[in-house]
Amino acid sequence: MTITLYELQPSPHARKVRLLAAELGIPLNKVPVDPRIGETRTREFLAKNPNGRVPTLEEDGFVLWESPAILKYLSAKRPERGLCGGGDAKTQALVDQWICWWVGGAEAAMDALAWEMLIKPKVLNQPGFDPGIMADARARLDRFLPVLDKQIEGRDYVIGPLSVVDFLIAPRFDSAPAMLGIDISPYKNIDAWLKRLRARPYWQET
Repeated sequence: MTITLYELQPSPHARKVRLLAAELGIPLNKVPVDPRIGETRTREFLAKNPNGRVPTLEEDGFVLWESPAILKYLSAKRPERGLCGGGDAKTQALVDQWICWWVGGAEAAMDALAWEMLIKPKVLNQPGFDPGIMADARARLDRFLPVLDKQIEGRDYVIGPLSVVDFLIAPRFDSAPAMLGIDISPYKNIDAWLKRLRARPYWQET
């Protein structure tokens, strides 16, 4: 059946899904939905995702939202690739561990910066750049990014072999450093890991 991805092209969360689908050779019917002009707040879209957010995936009446869940769902369609840990319980647990770590840690800090620097002033027409929120977010990044850098040391990818964790994390680094003023130059292992992923033939154009 056709897999439809409701997305906003600039969204880093939607891009995670597009990149993994490209890696797995899974075609997507991409439908643009722009929250900036209210398209995620329509009755029809809210029936699919009551949060009014993208990405949202639909296949044969089954609807799924939240990018980590979508990544795991797509990976399950190609079990031979083992991107969710294959049949090994310990590797599967490591995948879940790093998903939880990223979403609740470094990515939450990036989202806080994006909210203050981009969404509030440019989308919601509200005052942004709250100094307390931004200082807290940058302090959290200073705490979490060294953990990621250390984890990648001596490994090609976050848990060793390529996994959904790499597709969950890496796309944020394609835009966040420049847009949010995040300096990743001290993190040599992160830099080398990103170069490996960006060398994949579909990465730049997806």
